[in-house]
Amino acid sequence: MPARKCVVVAFVVVACLVGLGAQAPQDDESVWKAFMTWFRTAPAVRGNPVAAYTAVLQKAGTPEGEAKRQAGVLMRQIMSGRSDWVEPLYDMTFSKLLTGDPETDGFTGEPNALLVETVKGLTPGTALDAGMGQGRNAVYLAGKGWKVTGFDVSAEAIKAANANAGKAGVRIDAIKASYADFEFGSAKWDLIVLTFAWAPMTDESFVARLRTSLRPNGRIVFEHFLEDQEQPRPPAMQVLKPGQLRNLLEGFRFDRYEEITGLADWAGPDTPMVRAVAVKQ
Repeated sequence: MPARKCVVVAFVVVACLVGLGAQAPQDDESVWKAFMTWFRTAPAVRGNPVAAYTAVLQKAGTPEGEAKRQAGVLMRQIMSGRSDWVEPLYDMTFSKLLTGDPETDGFTGEPNALLVETVKGLTPGTALDAGMGQGRNAVYLAGKGWKVTGFDVSAEAIKAANANAGKAGVRIDAIKASYADFEFGSAKWDLIVLTFAWAPMTDESFVARLRTSLRPNGRIVFEHFLEDQEQPRPPAMQVLKPGQLRNLLEGFRFDRYEEITGLADWAGPDTPMVRAVAVKQ
């Protein structure tokens, strides 16, 4: 399975039939709730969760046609913008897939290359790592003398980040929070890291919060997915259109901006993405 598919389908699941009967739920919401109940407790490895769940249904006695219908319901829910699958996805990822090898996990455990390049020569200050995951960027910055706060919606991500900070002998402030409830503050950060962070950049109020929270000459290091016609991604991933980031960060000075297809920290090779370093004026 190509590594680039691992952001959305980063695991296979061993079938667990407890609680699944031959009589399948009928309405879409019941289908979704049954899937999520299974999803939150399924042992994580690799593969397609919807396909794995379909197989579980069939083994439990659900007719093939009904199991496939439910799979269609689930995919429509995911692609229509539903996002309550995101937290259990990352809980599963960070609790079971912590090697950080992009060839096996679909993500890297190394700090983001653009971030490493950007902070060379900068005087360490206060940094925010949004959607911090296992803390690869936060731990790196702390090791360079930055005072780092990070947040993530996944409790398992926070646990992993704290563990990695402990191994590295550095201190970070890791907080479980979503973009909606994290308090960005005012003139608080010299650096904000948004690398494959699924940040809601198309929300004007969110961008305003970023701008307000940065100190003068504060930087945003940004790297994320661009639209890929060959592989559409769920809306929850906050994929951007070509050229869109420049407009969203209007008024910032771009010290770097590029749209490329290459090896992504998440999702592997041949991935369309945008990389930028934007400075508050």
